[in-house]
Amino acid sequence: MKKVDIDKLKAIDGVIDVIYQNNQLQVIIGPDVAEVYKYFNSTDNNPSGSNTKLESTSKKKSNIWSRLIDFISGAFTPILPAIIGAGLLKGFIAIFNVIGILPTRSIEYILLSMIADACFYFLPILLAFSAAKKLDTNPYISAVLAGVLVHPTLIKLVTKGTALSFAGIPIKDVNYSSSVVPILLIVWFQSYIEKYLNKHLPKTIGLFVTPVVSIFVSSLIGLIVLGPIGSYVGIYLGMFISFLNNTAPWLAPTIMGAFSPLIVMMGMHYSLFPIAIQSISSFGYDSFFTPSGLVSNLAQSGAAFAVAVKSKEKVLRGTAISTGATAALGITEPVLYGVNLKLKKPLYGAVLGGAIGGLYIGLTRVTSTAIASPGILALALFAKTPTNLLNAIIGMIISFAISFGITMVIWKPKAVKQKDMRISSVTDGLVKNLKDVDDVTFSSGAMGKGMAFESKTGEVYSPVDGEIVMVFPTKHAYGIRSNSGIELLIHIGIDTVQLNGKYFKTNVNKGTKVHRGDKLGSFDIKEVQKAGYDTTIMLIITNTNDYDHVNTDVKYNTDVTSQQMVLTV
Repeated sequence: MKKVDIDKLKAIDGVIDVIYQNNQLQVIIGPDVAEVYKYFNSTDNNPSGSNTKLESTSKKKSNIWSRLIDFISGAFTPILPAIIGAGLLKGFIAIFNVIGILPTRSIEYILLSMIADACFYFLPILLAFSAAKKLDTNPYISAVLAGVLVHPTLIKLVTKGTALSFAGIPIKDVNYSSSVVPILLIVWFQSYIEKYLNKHLPKTIGLFVTPVVSIFVSSLIGLIVLGPIGSYVGIYLGMFISFLNNTAPWLAPTIMGAFSPLIVMMGMHYSLFPIAIQSISSFGYDSFFTPSGLVSNLAQSGAAFAVAVKSKEKVLRGTAISTGATAALGITEPVLYGVNLKLKKPLYGAVLGGAIGGLYIGLTRVTSTAIASPGILALALFAKTPTNLLNAIIGMIISFAISFGITMVIWKPKAVKQKDMRISSVTDGLVKNLKDVDDVTFSSGAMGKGMAFESKTGEVYSPVDGEIVMVFPTKHAYGIRSNSGIELLIHIGIDTVQLNGKYFKTNVNKGTKVHRGDKLGSFDIKEVQKAGYDTTIMLIITNTNDYDHVNTDVKYNTDVTSQQMVLTV
C-alpha cells in the first residue's frame, strides 16, 4: 500500500471509486471492467513483458472464512455467464409456454428445455473446471472427476436402486447432477493430491503417475467419502430452505432485500450461490437469492436517481444516472461504491426500500426459475406464471419508489460555496487564450479548461484561498485545491521539467494553507528563455467536469495583475 496513491487512482477518468479492504485494493470501474482486465492481462501491455495475471500477490494469510469465500467466488464467477444465459433462456421458455406459443408437449419445447437445463445438469463439470483454475490444479482432471459424478452409468445404477460398493466399501447412492458442494470438495482434495505428488515425484515419473493416481484416488474418495458429505450438506440446506419457505417465507427476502448491499461490500454474496442452486436443484426454483436481489438492486437504483434529481454537481448527477441505470439492469457495484455508500443517506434509503420490497415478494412467494444478476432484463426468470411475474414487477416498483422517496427526503446535496468560485491571475502580465499555447497537452483542453499568462515579473501567486496539494520537485508546477473544491494546476513554462529546478524557487510545500495573492514561488524569466524554453504559465482547472460553466472574465491579450479576477466557475 505504500506504493499506492489512492487519490490519483480516483482521479483517473472512468474510475468510480477506490476501496481498500480485506488486504485488497479494489478499483471500481463499472461496465468497462472487462476491457480493463483484458488490457492488464495482455502480454503486449505488460511493461515487464510477462503475462502477469491479476491475482492477489499478498503474502498475508487470511482466515479460513475469507479463504472459503474467496474459493467459492473464484469457482462461481467464471461460470456466471453460462448460468445467467441458461437461466434467462428458461425464463423465456416459460413466457412462451404461458402465452401458448410453445406447448409443453411440443418437440421444440422439449429441445429448448434440454438446452436450457444442460448448464445446470452438468454444473459439476463447469464448477470443476473453474474451481481447479482457482486452486491452480489440473482443470482437465477435475473435469474428468466431475464426469464421474454425472456419468450415465452411475446415474442409471442410482436410479435403479442398485447397491453400490468398491472392495467391500459401500458407496452411497446419490444423483450428483446439478449438485454443487460435492465437486467443490473433490477438486479441493484433488489439489492436495496433485501438489503432494508433484513435490515428491521426479518430473519424468510424475508426468505419468500423477494423473493416474489423481483420477483414481480422487474418484474413489469422492464417491465413498466427499460426495456423500457434500450431498448431506445439500440435503440439510434444502431442509433449511424448505423450513423457511413453509414457516416464514417473508423473512429471507426481507433480510436479503435490505442488506444485500452490505453483503456485496463484504464479498459474501458469492457464498450464497450454493444455497440458491441447491434450492433450484431441490425444488425447481430460487425463493430468496434472485428475488431479493431484484428488489435490492432496484432500491439501489431508486436511491441513485433521487441523487441525480437533487444533486447540483454535474459529475455526481451524471454518475448517479449512469450507475443507477446499470443497477436497474442488475449490476450494483458501481452505484454502491460510486454514489450510495459514498453519500451514506442514499444507502439508508436503499436498505429500507429493499427491505419493504423484499417483504412484499416474500409474502407473495415470488420465485425465479434460475439465478442471475437480477434486474429488469432478468424478469423472464419470474415468468413461470403471470401472477409470479406481476408480483415481481410490483416488488420492483415498491422498492424503487420507497428508496427514491426516502432518499429525496433525508439526503441533502452539499451547498456549493460561493467563496473562491472566482479565480484570479497567478502573475502580473499578459493573459492569453489557452488554445494558443504551443503544447497540445494544454491547448487541446485535455487537462481541463483555463488560461495562460506571459509573466512580466517571474513571480507566481495563489489564485484562490485553499491548500497546496502538490509541489513538483522541479518547482515548475503547483497543485492547489480551493476551499470550495476547485482543483487547479499552475504549470510554469513548456518542457521546463527538464531544467530540474534550475532557475526556479518555491515558497510553499505540500499541505501549506494559502490565501489569494500569497506568493507561491518565482523563476528567472531571462535565464529560462536563454536555456531555450517557453515561459508561458498555464492555469488549468483540472476538475473542469465538476462545473457546468467556466467563464473568462477578461479579454485575451490584455494585461492583468495578480489578484485580478480572470475566471469564474
